[in-house]
Amino acid sequence: MNRLAITRVVLKEKSNKKHLAYIMLDEKREFMDFQVFDEEETILNNIYVARVENIVTNINAAFVRITPNQMCYLSLEDLKAPIYVKKQSERKSLSIGDAIVVQVIKDAVKTKDPVVSTKLSMAGKYCMLTTENTSLGISKKITGSDHIHMSELISSYISKGAEYGFGLIVRTNALEATEEELKADIESVIESFIILKEKAIHQCAFACLYKPENVYVQKLKSLDLNGLDGIFTDETDIYEDIKVKLPYLADKGHLQLYKDDKVGLATLYNFRGSLDKLVEKRVWLKSGANIIIEQLETLTVIDVNSGKNIGKSEQAILEINKEAAVEIAKQLRLRNISGMIIVDFVNMSSKDAENELLATFKHAVAKDSVPTQVLDITRLGLVEVTRKKVNKSLIEMI
Repeated sequence: MNRLAITRVVLKEKSNKKHLAYIMLDEKREFMDFQVFDEEETILNNIYVARVENIVTNINAAFVRITPNQMCYLSLEDLKAPIYVKKQSERKSLSIGDAIVVQVIKDAVKTKDPVVSTKLSMAGKYCMLTTENTSLGISKKITGSDHIHMSELISSYISKGAEYGFGLIVRTNALEATEEELKADIESVIESFIILKEKAIHQCAFACLYKPENVYVQKLKSLDLNGLDGIFTDETDIYEDIKVKLPYLADKGHLQLYKDDKVGLATLYNFRGSLDKLVEKRVWLKSGANIIIEQLETLTVIDVNSGKNIGKSEQAILEINKEAAVEIAKQLRLRNISGMIIVDFVNMSSKDAENELLATFKHAVAKDSVPTQVLDITRLGLVEVTRKKVNKSLIEMI
């Protein structure tokens, strides 16, 4: 059975600053999912009234200010059904001096400003509200009679969604809720959004309209509890916060407060040892092959080597490449590598083998909660991968 640990850890040696760590471990206590967050610095998913400072048509973007000291990047492709607080021109979709409502979708990275969008989202315990469209959706993991029942339940919100410009997505964990709890959660999120829209038009630029819950609460809301042994934390404040915001986790015995004055969760699960492995360039595979990960400023290059594996047949090479593809998908998640990624697999002569490798790779990255796309393989065995930048990579944080 897998288990989840939420704790605070020191990332950098000779530093007292702690980061929040979200760690999913398998039966062998190896990392399956891992993210670290800076609780103090992040403004991710905050919603602000922003003032448009500049519009750069040749890059199809605008620069908007969300606080007196914070500029942000807004792609004009994301300018869909924006909420205007102040509009300078009725003829132009956006003008310098306009005040609009935006949500931060990427934190600042090095010299790059945070990225914002006019497409807003607000998370409930069992649902997600979004302004990207007004359709109603249900998690793919909810099937059969449960899916039919959920569809009937949320259909009553279609007209309100069309009136106020939002859609709803029911999360997988809605299966843990009663019908009354789910309806109450949906109505609470809708009410919060309507209040936000009504409040926004009376606000001045730089007003913060919405701050989401702590990052671990956001992660837990979308957590699949099947096959999970438990959720453990040794931080009392985190334990109490989860109990209040996600009471079903405690009520059903999933949430546990770990207490040991001598051995914390980070020590128990060998956090430092796992972290050291995640910053190494070389990763060994069970077959004896290995992958080498080189993170550059704007590009990550991954090289697959047969290493100690002496198999030279086409089938042996295919198996090495497939094993590497699964491990690469895992490393991208654990290291939070994003942007442009080039993978150099061991060359294969068979087109069928290449297609099988791509299918394996695409299946592996589909498990990633961050949008990841695997493109075609070249005659040199190179595969181009793109992964959306949401948070800083592990290397950047260290």
